[in-house]
Amino acid sequence: MAREATALSRGYGRRVTIVVNHLHLRDPLTEATARAAREAVQLVVDAGALTAQVAKVDDRHLILILGFAQPEDADRIAREVGGPWMRENIVPLLSRDTERSVGEITASAQA
Repeated sequence: MAREATALSRGYGRRVTIVVNHLHLRDPLTEATARAAREAVQLVVDAGALTAQVAKVDDRHLILILGFAQPEDADRIAREVGGPWMRENIVPLLSRDTERSVGEITASAQA
């Protein structure tokens, strides 16, 4: 049982740090913003993230979900890639500050 719990806490056989950003847009999502988000997630993966996804909750609420092998990777990519890109492309479109959470995957499954 202890071995199973350890495997679950490491997500996919290794520790995975997740960053979740709730982005509340001032205006409804445009195709240009959606395209920019697709480019951004590729930039983050190219910089070393394991995964990068954007979920649309509604026309004014997006959730950016990023996965990293280590917390240090999340910090580095936020500093070097994500932060500058967000300040230039997304922050001017927001109705309020982002809600950012960072944590470690404790359980995971895939079909």
